[in-house]
Amino acid sequence: TVSLNGDASVTVDRIEDYQEQGASALDNCDGDVTSGLTERMDQVNDYTYQVTYQASDKAGNTGTAVRQVIIRDVVAPEISLKGEETVTIKEREKFEDPGAEAMDDRDGDISDRIVRTGYVDIYRPGSYTVTYTVSDAGGNQAQTERTVVVEQIYSNPKNSVYLTFDDGPSPDVTVQILDTLAKNDVKATFFICDYSESELPLLKRMIAEGHTIGIHGYSHDYKTIYASVDAFMDNIYNLKNKLKQDTGYDAFCIRFPGGSSNTVSKKYCPGIMTNLVQMMTDNGMMYVDWNVSSGDASGKGLSAKKIAANVCGGLKHDRGNIVLMHDTSAKQTTADALQKIIDCAKADGYSFYPITEDTVPVHQGLQN
Repeated sequence: TVSLNGDASVTVDRIEDYQEQGASALDNCDGDVTSGLTERMDQVNDYTYQVTYQASDKAGNTGTAVRQVIIRDVVAPEISLKGEETVTIKEREKFEDPGAEAMDDRDGDISDRIVRTGYVDIYRPGSYTVTYTVSDAGGNQAQTERTVVVEQIYSNPKNSVYLTFDDGPSPDVTVQILDTLAKNDVKATFFICDYSESELPLLKRMIAEGHTIGIHGYSHDYKTIYASVDAFMDNIYNLKNKLKQDTGYDAFCIRFPGGSSNTVSKKYCPGIMTNLVQMMTDNGMMYVDWNVSSGDASGKGLSAKKIAANVCGGLKHDRGNIVLMHDTSAKQTTADALQKIIDCAKADGYSFYPITEDTVPVHQGLQN
């Protein structure tokens, strides 16, 4: 039996740095036969050597042991872009990423290890950087970048107001909101959560009266939905599919619980929002934040007067104003404030619209 002194695999910066640790040999009849041990080093490839130790007993039986000597990998892989270094697309045009490729002197083609980071917001004109990073088995890293320019061509109607309601439907508050909207011939957008069979008529009414239905999520529990990318996607598509099955309506937009700028998701999956916003866009789903808050998300129970003042005071001319409100049973004062909001906005020259596939959504800055 031949036993190595030291490890069976040794890594050095160069073969000249290798220090032989030897081996020992024991035989069940002859005892210690280390004195007859032989060593031989063979080069396996450019970065691997093999040391073979061999000993024989008096009867001619031979035992061996092998040690690998690996030359440390200090050469980074080569990574290169497929396609142009700078790509220009029009606003709302899907960015078809041509990707990159990577080769390593030891590992060969490692293109499948490339990690892409960076978000291209096709709804917000500007210049974006997409970064491609790859590491070889030795931990050496290479990186390259692509610039994506989004050119503006779309704009929302001037002096427009998009009323949006989250967390419904509810059998009491949603009904009152729909009644007020119908009375004023105003169309709005409802970002719904899961609903019961008894609440299904409310969704059908929304559709029949020309409102837009968006997806807020089957669940609103942050810990559950932001646990992983897959968990969030299931949360969205389970409700989207249920809505389509029940009504035939194919929702095209979503609102992230907490908005795309939420930081609570950091507690459960750091960096998840960067992945989700890109995935939503790549899947053809518009995500919509807001630039006017009614303040009714506060647990303090704002008065109808305060909610109306928040909305009317937050509206700005020459832009699309997307207003955040809620229509759960706990938001009676939101329903009470709606007529005042509509009256003051119309008096100030604003027009109301539902969110459509041609709407340029508001996107807040990512913080996770």
